[in-house]
Amino acid sequence: MINLPLLIFVFIVFVLIIISYSMKDVDFVAISLICMFIAAFVTGLVLEVPLIFENWFDNFVLSIEWQAIIIILSMSIISKIAQDSNVLEYLAVKIFKISRGNQRYFLYLICVITTLLAAVISDVVVVIILAPVVVRLCHFLKIRSGTYLLGMTICINIGSIITPFSSGENIIISTWFELDTGDFFRYFWVFSFALLFLTIFLIDKLMLSKEPKIEEQQRKYVLELINTDVMIKNKKLFYFNSFAILVTIVLFVILPLLYLTAVISAVLLVLVNRKNTKKPMGKILKEVEWEIIFFFISMYVVINCMLQAGFRDIIGLIPFESFGPILTIFIILILVSLLSGFIANTPITLIFLPIIDVLIEEFFFPATPLLFAFIVAVNIGGNILPSGAAADMMTLKVAKDNSVENLDYKRLLKTGAVFAFIHIVSAMGFLFILILFT
Repeated sequence: MINLPLLIFVFIVFVLIIISYSMKDVDFVAISLICMFIAAFVTGLVLEVPLIFENWFDNFVLSIEWQAIIIILSMSIISKIAQDSNVLEYLAVKIFKISRGNQRYFLYLICVITTLLAAVISDVVVVIILAPVVVRLCHFLKIRSGTYLLGMTICINIGSIITPFSSGENIIISTWFELDTGDFFRYFWVFSFALLFLTIFLIDKLMLSKEPKIEEQQRKYVLELINTDVMIKNKKLFYFNSFAILVTIVLFVILPLLYLTAVISAVLLVLVNRKNTKKPMGKILKEVEWEIIFFFISMYVVINCMLQAGFRDIIGLIPFESFGPILTIFIILILVSLLSGFIANTPITLIFLPIIDVLIEEFFFPATPLLFAFIVAVNIGGNILPSGAAADMMTLKVAKDNSVENLDYKRLLKTGAVFAFIHIVSAMGFLFILILFT
């Protein structure tokens, strides 16, 4: 049943949360929580939910996808431990030594490793750790680092497509539609890696080939100077953490309960690292980005209020059958990509969940192409504008802090938008094949 006045009210609250999330110097967490309580209170009164704790708990608290919240929290802890263990810095320097200072090999390796890391841990953490190392290596080699940073940040969004636990958005979608790593392996890996190598190839041919070459003497000097072992403070702990993270990834593939695997792995890593880092669970939890977790919780409750006000019924009234499944799927891909580029992709993900659900459950549109379009669009849309992806903005900050001369907002805006267009067109081509065979 549709309650239009209530639906309009809750939608206004939802928009206020998005605006607060998108604005700088605004306490979006406080605004999100206030809006959540207001939306829940008004929805409860209008729908005459009895003022009893159990009723309100059932109506609102249980609407939160706690499995997704647990996975996001656990992956934040794992990312933090990887950050403190110097695992990522070691990888970056090791990549350079493997490439023997060859610019093309180094670009390919750093982009591939960045993509794979972004498929496992937070993309922002990857940038925070790897980007400064890349800048320093390029400084020693007396070359500009902007093109390498550009390649990293564009490929990071591709990495977010590879696994169901790579980003908060993927975790939310995967828990809602009960997707596991096997589903991503079957439907996303071929596209992701094909897109990755196409992207690196174009960056190489269009940008890196125009960069000045490294002087041979300087290359040899830097290769002799850099020692990866110096970066490892505690070898036993370093190897254990590296092995534990790899085991966690394998368990994500094997076990169906992602949230259980994530929380057990996070707790074990904290316990093993405590003796060396002097950081108990309480201290680690203080360093977790609770802002985004509370933001997710607020959005879940507000979306549930919209559903109770009849949002799902409104979606059902839209004549999607007149568009047909193929056109609708392509519209979803383009629309979500654009919205994710101009608006934060987290609220876009949450607002489109019930829409995709209705298209699958009530209109019987094919689930696999729809979910492919949805997940790909949410992740690659961030390249349209630098402000659309936190990793892009962090890359710009690293470039600015280190006075990187060939990477600024204008270049990232122009290049990111071009590659976003290439990625969307590539996704449309793959979608067409997917539709034919599903």
